[in-house]
Amino acid sequence: MSQTAAQNIRDFDLLEMPMEGVAAYWLSLKKLVGNRRNFKGVDQEAEFTSEPFVRHLLEITFSGDMGEDRVRRCAAARGDLLRGELNRRLDLMRVAVLDVAGGENPLRTMARIAALYPVPPITTEKALGYAQELLRQAGEKPPAERFFDVSHRLQDDRLVVALLFYVLLSRHHGRMACRPFLEHLGSRFFADGMALVADGFDAPFVRKWLKKHKQVLLDDVRDKMSMSVELALGIKARLSYDDVFRIARSYMR
Repeated sequence: MSQTAAQNIRDFDLLEMPMEGVAAYWLSLKKLVGNRRNFKGVDQEAEFTSEPFVRHLLEITFSGDMGEDRVRRCAAARGDLLRGELNRRLDLMRVAVLDVAGGENPLRTMARIAALYPVPPITTEKALGYAQELLRQAGEKPPAERFFDVSHRLQDDRLVVALLFYVLLSRHHGRMACRPFLEHLGSRFFADGMALVADGFDAPFVRKWLKKHKQVLLDDVRDKMSMSVELALGIKARLSYDDVFRIARSYMR
């Protein structure tokens, strides 16, 4: 793939990209490959994408001699692992949103967060210390500052600190103090949940919304992973572009 094409998919993300966008990625790959038997150019694609499932799928499909069944098993195992990680990060965000809604003590928030890990990625003392430092800086730095960001792609320790910051911010300055930060957040799930809280929706409604929307997001990612496996295998089998497109269309409404 050309450097320009690679640059366009550096931020490829299965959670954020719509099904049509994921299909377009694989169809563009098919156009570049054509019916060639040599996939040398395709396996180099893995180094240009930060999307972990797609990178893994490119590696196991186009590098080496894995058969179709083994590719499916490896892709399924990787998909389960990544969806599990995503589920936990969305749960972390859900804890923070609900504790903002309830004006919860950040120590109790951290206890709930820690319960989601076999071993927490950061100690309570460090997490609260960093979050309090962010609170001190909130009046000095712009809301778009990356340290205030919340995203499922953050390292776990950074995500925990950022979430505690919003619990502290709302506890000290009220829910509306979070408003200026929401449009700059990388996670729409967290931003939309926080917006519901800031708009005055009651905690039971927000809890139900977060639970339902989280499941919708996880199901959507599962379907994009499933489609990606079928399209990658179709490309490897040197199906025609029209047949690869028919596979993609099977997954789209």
